[in-house]
Amino acid sequence: MDRRKQIEDFFKGELTEEQARDLLAWLDSAEGEEFMSAEVLQLWSEKSKDTNYKEWDSKSLWEKINKNKEGYPSPQLLKEKVAKKSVLPNWLKVAASLLILVASSMVIFSVMNPKNSDPKTEIFSVNMIEKFNPPGQKTKIHLPDGSTVYLNSKSRITYNEDFITNRHISLEGEAFFNVAKDEKNPFTVESNGITTTALGTSFNISTFNKAEKVVVTLVTGKVKLNQKGGKEFLILNPGEESVLSKEESLMDKKMVDVGQKMLWMEGVLRFEDTSMDEMVAVLERWYGVDIKVRGNQGKFVASGTFENNETLKNVLQVLSASIGFDYTLKEKEVLIEFK
Repeated sequence: MDRRKQIEDFFKGELTEEQARDLLAWLDSAEGEEFMSAEVLQLWSEKSKDTNYKEWDSKSLWEKINKNKEGYPSPQLLKEKVAKKSVLPNWLKVAASLLILVASSMVIFSVMNPKNSDPKTEIFSVNMIEKFNPPGQKTKIHLPDGSTVYLNSKSRITYNEDFITNRHISLEGEAFFNVAKDEKNPFTVESNGITTTALGTSFNISTFNKAEKVVVTLVTGKVKLNQKGGKEFLILNPGEESVLSKEESLMDKKMVDVGQKMLWMEGVLRFEDTSMDEMVAVLERWYGVDIKVRGNQGKFVASGTFENNETLKNVLQVLSASIGFDYTLKEKEVLIEFK
């Protein structure tokens, strides 16, 4: 029996009283509950992947749907429409409202009708949520506890669904964190075996390091750094940066120009005595392209600042003129040639 069609017919008022009783009895069974849970979770997961909203919080929306908070479709309004089409006993109307509550979530996502995902969001298990930016995309994400994450391109964060009381994030790539203060629930970020702990602060973490080291830059507040499983820790103060590795015991820090470190969030691309390999990696990540290099590079270093989300063509034009190489740009592929 096609239960999905039967539910649709229920709301259209096309079921007989006997058929309606059968449907509601089935929904009250373990099989019915499993069916509806699977339907809603699948819909939630699929639509989460496709949403084009750059700033959204799936956990908060989920809670609003389940609690039917103000501002979302009311089951009572839909129930009245059902009552006009079919004469149902009061107990059937009450049961129908439970079905409509589930249907309201479907209505919400239908209205959104997203086309692109930015960032891509996956609920890949009951407890974990993942947000991912492909190369060429950067996004701002609001977390359930009020914290904000600026996620760089080719980067991923993963956190638990009960994040408000379990503020732990796994990071791949680079992100800037503006942490909401909550002394009872420390905010931790784990990346490449390095754990950064904060109570209320803002800091940047990058794992875009060819030696797989973790670069932590503190803007405000205070953070504690330690290696996974290690007893030693390092405290950072505003303006300080540490480059750590899970393989090396040395933990030190230095003062840096925080403003220069945060330029990526403003769409500013900056090179300072950057090697060819590193420059290529940055451009591929920044613009979502594939770059191949031919010829003898010599002692190549790149320097320059490109503002206002400069186009790749203009960046290559300036670099080629100052360094001395030819380039070919075709859609998402770039060929750099040294002669």
